[in-house]
Amino acid sequence: MNRVLSALLLTAVSLSIFAGQSAQAAGPKLRAFTNETARFDALMPAGVTNETIPGKNLVDTEYRSTAHVSGAKFQVRVRVLIPIEIDDKDLLDQYGESMVEQAEEQYIKAFGQPSSSKRMTQNGSKGKDFTFRISGSRTRDGKDLVIRRRILFDGQRLYQVIAEGAPSVMDSRQTNDFMDSVGPML
Repeated sequence: MNRVLSALLLTAVSLSIFAGQSAQAAGPKLRAFTNETARFDALMPAGVTNETIPGKNLVDTEYRSTAHVSGAKFQVRVRVLIPIEIDDKDLLDQYGESMVEQAEEQYIKAFGQPSSSKRMTQNGSKGKDFTFRISGSRTRDGKDLVIRRRILFDGQRLYQVIAEGAPSVMDSRQTNDFMDSVGPML
């Protein structure tokens, strides 16, 4: 009887480890990536395309690095909001906070209330992380969709870190690693 219980326990542990490995494998393989024009580093899937969307001036110009893999999108958008260094930390914090609030308002208008949101600091940049879970009844293809957005401000640049796709990919360790890796070029 003890052997049967031990075998059942071992089988249950093996299955949970296998299931965990399968869940981990759902995300894309990541590699180190640097966009020297936008001056950021990140872990991104292979096949990144860079795009510059010119504005009337430097502040209006947006830099995008995007990779599509497994039906998911991984993207970093960067805008240089303050092209000079400003020493007034309080002023920069207030400005950064207003940028995060504006982004949050835009996200809620586009996707509804987030299923989660939290303030955070990443690589010295303050910001906020949002997750939106969209039911298949609200999507064109009828499949559930997870939209993850993170907005960060480092005192000069505004970073939007974006991951969108199936829950199995968006809830993976690899997607978390992508989201956590974005920061100013070192």
